[in-house]
Amino acid sequence: MMLVHWGNTNTKHNHSTTAYWADKWDTIPSDKRGNHPCFDPKKDLVLPAWKKPEPGAIWLKLWSRPRTKRTTLFYFNGNLGPAYENGRPEDTYSMGIRQKLAVEFGSTPDKKWEVWETTYFQCYRDGWSGRMEDSILQGCIPVIIQDGIFLPYENVLNYKSFAVRIAEEEIPNLIKILRGINDTEVESMLANIQRIWQRFLYIDSVFLEAQRQRRLFSDEEDWSVEFSKLGDDDAFATFIQILHYKLHNDPWRRHLNQRKEYGLPKSCLRRT
Repeated sequence: MMLVHWGNTNTKHNHSTTAYWADKWDTIPSDKRGNHPCFDPKKDLVLPAWKKPEPGAIWLKLWSRPRTKRTTLFYFNGNLGPAYENGRPEDTYSMGIRQKLAVEFGSTPDKKWEVWETTYFQCYRDGWSGRMEDSILQGCIPVIIQDGIFLPYENVLNYKSFAVRIAEEEIPNLIKILRGINDTEVESMLANIQRIWQRFLYIDSVFLEAQRQRRLFSDEEDWSVEFSKLGDDDAFATFIQILHYKLHNDPWRRHLNQRKEYGLPKSCLRRT
């Protein structure tokens, strides 16, 4: 089992398209790269990216904002080119998704916090980033345009219940597709995000650091106070639960004669 932050199931390994020089693998001989996917959803798992504690996000409780207070159809979270004098220099950056979105919709930079509060669909580009987690933590329905890429917990959770996947070739039809999702479906997705958002946030580690600082400095930061109020399962707890589930339910394990009693309720075992 491999734990990763980006689940690429594509097999094209011609050259690296990362914007981060330390991640470039072009110097690795082609015979050592192989022609297999980097990620196998049958055994591997994508974990959420680490997000810096933001007390403001907890105070605002954007994940709980209802549909009635979200009046903007969709928002693209990311730079489409204006930050660069001549646009984004590499056509392959974000696998070209940013550039295609810019051609279709233009780019109007705005303050993301203000937009997040009123948006119910949030789009983001291909390539690795933590914007999927941003969408969930701000209560927006993620619109995924990443062909062949698995996102955090996607091979475990029912993504159709809280996210929308759109093929790259469907970018020109993006608005039509999103407007075709009825209010009942939108309400259901937003409600599901409210149930799972903490599973995309590392709460326990933040809380432990808060306890350490309180012992050493007899003081408590704002983020510590807010995070201490959160009690549901976080990203790490979810990871442990997935490991426990896979221990008993992975396809290759189902037919093993398990004699050891792990204390797992029979209702959690899937033998068919």
